[in-house]
Amino acid sequence: MSGKNPFWNYDYNAAQRNREIVDSYQQANEARLDSQQAQFEASMANDRVSRIQMQLNNTINSHKKVVADYEQRLEGFKHNLYKIAIQRNVFKTTLDRLQEQWPERKEDILDEIQRQRDRCNMPEYRETWWNAVSHNNIGDSVLEFPYSKRELKNKP
Repeated sequence: MSGKNPFWNYDYNAAQRNREIVDSYQQANEARLDSQQAQFEASMANDRVSRIQMQLNNTINSHKKVVADYEQRLEGFKHNLYKIAIQRNVFKTTLDRLQEQWPERKEDILDEIQRQRDRCNMPEYRETWWNAVSHNNIGDSVLEFPYSKRELKNKP
């Protein structure tokens, strides 16, 4: 029946167009809201990423300072160890040579070495030196060679 009544067809078509227009407005509005929500969430995610990146950079920078400090301390330890190793080698070589040159005094030399070793192994003495060494707090007077440089009087 609707095909014979032009007013009915007109009203039906107009109502259908109105529904389609309303539906398209509603869909456009929902799409706009979805887009705004997505933009907001992306903005929040970017802010969070920026904040985390800043924290990471701060952590990296502070750790770089700590590592640089440790590297500097390590260089100090290596320098001190080198000086002590050189002194040890000089004294060991000297004591060996003295024992070779004066075999009759060898026992006296070895006894004196043992007395000094026993003295240096006393707990208080060891603790004092351990604290100085562990804090890299050895004075230059300890690290410098204890005898001044001199000309040889008896040249080999």
